[in-house]
This record gives sequence, C-alpha cells and structure tokens, in this order.
Amino acid sequence: MAVPQEYHSKQRRLIMIVSLSVASLLLLGLTQQPVLPVVPETLSAVKQSVQQTFLPQPPRVGLQIGHLDPEEQPDELASLRYNTGGSAFGVNEVDINRSTAYMLKDMLEFEGIEVDLLPATMPANYHADLVIALHSDASPDVNRRGYKSAYFRYPRNKWEPELKKAIDQAYFFFSGLPDDDENVSGSMLEYYAFNRARYKHAVSRSTPAVIVEMGYISNEQDRDFLLDPVNPAYALKRGILTYLAERGRYTFDDN
Repeated sequence: MAVPQEYHSKQRRLIMIVSLSVASLLLLGLTQQPVLPVVPETLSAVKQSVQQTFLPQPPRVGLQIGHLDPEEQPDELASLRYNTGGSAFGVNEVDINRSTAYMLKDMLEFEGIEVDLLPATMPANYHADLVIALHSDASPDVNRRGYKSAYFRYPRNKWEPELKKAIDQAYFFFSGLPDDDENVSGSMLEYYAFNRARYKHAVSRSTPAVIVEMGYISNEQDRDFLLDPVNPAYALKRGILTYLAERGRYTFDDN
C-alpha cells in the first residue's frame, strides 16, 4: 500500500521542528554558560608566579683589580707581565686597587649582588651585568689630581655609555674629586681587557665595561681619599646600583 503524500509532508515538518528545537536548546545552553568572575588577587598571584619562574639570577658584577698578578698573563698578553702599576710616597697602586675591590665587594654583596674579583688576566669572554676595572693614577706632577674613566674607544654595546655616566656622576658627587677627563689615555680607550676583537682573554662584547682611575696616589689630597677604601668603594657602589636600577636589575630600598 502506498504511503500518502500528506504523510511525507507531515514527517518532514516534524523533523524540521525537532531540529530547530534542539538547535535552540543548544544555543541557549551555550549563551547561558556561567561566567566566572575575574579575581584580581588570583591574576596577580599568577603573574607573580610567572615572574618568579622566569626571574633571572641575581645580578653579577666583575671587579678587575688592576695590575694584580701580572706575571700570570697569557702569551697573548706577555708584554704586560711586568706591568705592576704605579707607586708614590710608599703607596703601591695595586694595593689601593685591591683594598677598594674587597671593600666594594662586601658592599655589593650586602645588597644581594654577586661579585667576582678578577686579576689582571681577564677570564676569556667573561660575562656579567657589568665590569669595572679598578686603577689609580700616579704622576711626576704632584699637583695633578682627579678622577677619570673610559669605555672602549668605540662602545662595544649600547649600555657602556650609560654605565660610564652612572659611575661618573656618583663618583664625582661622593668623592668631591675634580674631573681629570683631559688626561684619559689611549691605553684606557683601548684597554686590553675590553678588547675582545684582539684578545681571547677579554670581557664579552655584550657585557658593558668601564675602566676607572680613582685618583692620584701621587697627590696628597687624592692619596688621603684613596687610603681609606670605604671612600672610593662607596662612590663606585652608588654608581653601580644606579646603573643596575636603570636596567631593572636592582631596586633601591626607600626605607
């Protein structure tokens, strides 16, 4: 017996109605899903957790003690094996450099900063947040005095000028020494420990580095300042912390 055409029409309408009803229910369910409230504390905790997970290691500073153990220089720097630094009025430059470095190391470590004390021989491709090469001057002219600094003649990275600026400003402010920039030498501008293009034993190109001449041991006023290592160490510390803060690697305690 043949099924009437009317029956097929009713069946198609029923199927269409059922389909539309199911679709409406599904859509209603999707649009009425409960929305979880955003809890700022939760987001803050997650953000803090992520920051802690990817937080870099404590900042690291390299302090090169100028003229320390020059006899251990490698063959590529053999000409420097007898460069023991200056001396005047019974004071040796290397002793000033060393005492300042040890005092500065203690000050920086108190701030949670890791410090490497380095001799005249720089570790090959040494890497840190920054490097300061510590030196003190001597001159036949006992009236010459002051502080000066330099990065490599052509900055090896964009941060070296910023490092120099931070160190200089702090040193002048806390030391009261005059500016001796006019006596910056070629050996400072092409300091061997920063000359990665020529020497294996030099600071990494990506590590900002500055050489400082902290004052003249041949000048009475400068010498008195340098003989107490707290004086130059504190001035340098302030410059280093300022630079690290600018890089987001240190936060000054407002208390």
